[in-house]
Amino acid sequence: MRELEVSSREPETVGFRRIGWSAAAACGLAALVHVGTAGLLIGGLLLVVLGWSTVVQPLIGLLMIGLAVQVRPRFSRPRPDLPTLGRDDAPSLFALLDSIADAARARHIDIVQLSGNFAVRLSLTGVRRRPCLELGLPLWQTFTPQQRVAAVAHEVGHFAAGDIRRGTLVGTALSSLAGGADLTQSRPEGTHSGVALSPTSRYADEATTAVNRFKARGRTNNWIMWLPGLLVRGTARLLTRLTRSGSLHVEFQADEVAARIASTRAVDSVLRDRRLADAVGFEVHRLAVTARTFGHGKAASTEREFWDRVAAHARALPHRTGDGPESPLHADPEQPAHRRGEDCAPVPEPQRLARLSRTEAQPATITLDPRLAGTIAEELSAPGSLLARKIIRDCVTR
Repeated sequence: MRELEVSSREPETVGFRRIGWSAAAACGLAALVHVGTAGLLIGGLLLVVLGWSTVVQPLIGLLMIGLAVQVRPRFSRPRPDLPTLGRDDAPSLFALLDSIADAARARHIDIVQLSGNFAVRLSLTGVRRRPCLELGLPLWQTFTPQQRVAAVAHEVGHFAAGDIRRGTLVGTALSSLAGGADLTQSRPEGTHSGVALSPTSRYADEATTAVNRFKARGRTNNWIMWLPGLLVRGTARLLTRLTRSGSLHVEFQADEVAARIASTRAVDSVLRDRRLADAVGFEVHRLAVTARTFGHGKAASTEREFWDRVAAHARALPHRTGDGPESPLHADPEQPAHRRGEDCAPVPEPQRLARLSRTEAQPATITLDPRLAGTIAEELSAPGSLLARKIIRDCVTR
């Protein structure tokens, strides 16, 4: 097996870990959120234990413990329903990922999960904060080998540049505030479940009265939770605003890391070809529906050929950049930012393209040659078939 072609140039030191006043304020606010959660838990336990002789104190303590559980820091975990790869399952893929991480001066990726999203996402999972890469096969099949390097390098660049929104302190604080907002959010009346009774039923009037009383109590509870909800949502907005400028800076720096590793041309083509997400996603859904409807008796062959058909469709799409000649870089203020599933980039793509056009074009320090790309494709074949089976069965890519 051929080794990765790595340039002899020494990777530049990543010097993006500057912490401004807004980032410091965000870290302080995130620490206060965690202190408040711990205070709720400890205070609730003390009220239950020390005030057991009374009736009110244990009830208040149990309420505080319940609130603390609801707003606890949430550590993301690998999804159990997605194919998961370790180093022994895909040594060539992990060799590529290790080379990218070393060039970016970032931690090595421990887990790879294949998904049906048009995305590549890197997150920290579990209490140990192990790096987990979600590798969307629709994107992987659409992109050329060098575009794949650029997409992964950009995600790794977020951590190399010190994205505090993905860090442990601020990231878990945002998840805590999201849990608190869900708890205090007022539900519209239409979300209350009811029992459909015939008007001729002898219990129709009694049931209607009981439902109306339940809704009235729900509105009262919403008024009680209005002030805590306002506090939680206001804190979440403030924390998001404090981290926004840093996230904008990190997004540009991640582009620079990707350009240094995969070349400026590859990053430019990735930003342009990400706009094919809707077309590729529609084809994945169409193939899944077709296979589920007409593929009885040949499920195995359909699963093996599923991603090859997606790749063939992607190659035929118009306005696909790939590794072809670049068009002039320009910024279109009327063009909306591309949606990356649940994880939207904070900077519109035209601004990122325009910024790339103002920087000196850089060659690639890591290139993925066709032979190694084929080896990685063989490693992804079996888990890719499992993912195709799941998509065909559920007709859902997420």
